[in-house]
Amino acid sequence: MTFPAPSQYEKATPADVGIAFQDLHIPVNGSEQVHAWWIPASQPTSKVLLMFHGNGYVLEQAAGSAGEVKSLHHLGPNLLLVDYRGYGSSSPGTPNETRVYEDARAALTYLIDQRHVSIHEVIFMGRSIGTGPATQLAFEHPDAGGLILESPFTSVPEAAKAIWYLRAFPLSLFVHNRFDNLSKIGSVHVPIFITVGTEDTLTPPEMAKALFQRANQPKELYLVPGADHNGIVAIGGQILENQISGFLNGIH
Repeated sequence: MTFPAPSQYEKATPADVGIAFQDLHIPVNGSEQVHAWWIPASQPTSKVLLMFHGNGYVLEQAAGSAGEVKSLHHLGPNLLLVDYRGYGSSSPGTPNETRVYEDARAALTYLIDQRHVSIHEVIFMGRSIGTGPATQLAFEHPDAGGLILESPFTSVPEAAKAIWYLRAFPLSLFVHNRFDNLSKIGSVHVPIFITVGTEDTLTPPEMAKALFQRANQPKELYLVPGADHNGIVAIGGQILENQISGFLNGIH
């Protein structure tokens, strides 16, 4: 339920929407790898946005004309987009919280060791389930550039409680996928930007507000009017892009 990786999807790439990219396979634990895309910024910059996507799609599905890649590219920084193991052309297996954190750390190690990016220039970004690894990395790296949480949850068990048909499931089912963002956010000491749709029923605005309240300064919260969980990018549009760009431009 936490990681419903699709098995059938169109094989789109950033090149299909006119964006240059490098196709990568980043090693994890020696024998496994995560599929990733390195997308250089349009204008020279040392900032890198390390992006972890939501649980119901793979990188190729984010690359179409209506996908996330184009809007992320508009934000300005270089991009590293990562598929979790068990997704797309990453190594097979069943994702869980521990493995996703390993994937995230491998991606960061690649940036630092292979791209020679300073940790100060790395901004972690997560959407939905991706807010879990993004928050974990920000928790582990107080010297990073920043943290962007899009449609975040306080924890997976709390998110399950918000969905009526999951309320009957024992919380022990989520023991390997807790992603307890709320317990970590108070120990994160990087600039934070949080956004959520006002009509989001999967990760309700109350969760974003709870995270924002516990987060340290500097922090920003932006609610996207009328957006549900899957429509935040499309409905947020240029205004949301401008909000995130403004946050990124304020990071020094």
